[in-house]
Amino acid sequence: MLHRMKLRVLYGSALSSDKDARRRKLWVLCAAGIGVYFPFLFITYSIFMETRAFYLAVMGFLAALVCVPVVWYAYAKGYGRSLLDLRRERGKELGWLAVKIGFFYGFELFWMVLGIVEFLLGYHAFRAALISFVAVAVARDGFEIGYYRSGRPGKTISVFPDGLSFWAWMKEHSGEISFFGAMALAGGGLLGAAWAPFVQNPKYQTCLAGLSVGILSTAAYVKGLRAFPPLLSALRFFAWPGFTMACTYFLIFAYLLRVVFGVRLPPVADQTLLIALVALLMVIDGLFLGHLKGELSSRRTDWSENPGVIQDPVKVRFER
Repeated sequence: MLHRMKLRVLYGSALSSDKDARRRKLWVLCAAGIGVYFPFLFITYSIFMETRAFYLAVMGFLAALVCVPVVWYAYAKGYGRSLLDLRRERGKELGWLAVKIGFFYGFELFWMVLGIVEFLLGYHAFRAALISFVAVAVARDGFEIGYYRSGRPGKTISVFPDGLSFWAWMKEHSGEISFFGAMALAGGGLLGAAWAPFVQNPKYQTCLAGLSVGILSTAAYVKGLRAFPPLLSALRFFAWPGFTMACTYFLIFAYLLRVVFGVRLPPVADQTLLIALVALLMVIDGLFLGHLKGELSSRRTDWSENPGVIQDPVKVRFER
């Protein structure tokens, strides 16, 4: 889900100020949700009404497959070109888009939605509307990626939305990441173990995970910036993605561990494992986003002071 965080934290302002693009995006989301609903209504009610792991995995696989044409459609609408033209000109980029955003991201979102509906809310019946939510989220990101990429037509990429590779950054800053990753594992594990004997309700567990890991990830984001941002900006990051994405990761992992795989651990071990894992992911993501935000800000400043020296303020640096 790192691409989603990039889109929102780094590049969200451009789309938010474009009324026409926001209107087109709304139509794309409606088309994706409605278009996916009826096929899956037939599938879910004609084949089975199971909740076992194998059948859920099959439904997730089908949902991910359906998200591939959805993300292509949304990308083309965001880019403002026909899909056939884009296929000829940017076929490699469309291929990566299908694999990373359509299939794998769609599969991940499937478990997130099930985690919210079944694990958190206790609603155990499978409904086709769940797949519509997944398709709408994939279409939203596909449209935003297409909109962003349309301003940079000269290069195709495999790392969305900007070509800035997480793995290349990890190699360049391996020492710092190892240190803060270990701190996140230890801190998250201790927090989970501390409240595990007292908090058994999944809703409260999710909120505590969001609050504690959200604070840790916001601190990591500020560390990545290497300069304290305005308080409102830090609070905005804490609300999204800090708190929100920490809750999301917790729901996915808790649902898979407890419901799908049926692993029954003692409460302390369960919470220690889950919070440590969520903290590790969010702290490293926070460091990465902070680093990119700092790079982006400095490049914009350099470009405004020296026009023509840096033509693209988000010029690719960490690319595979």
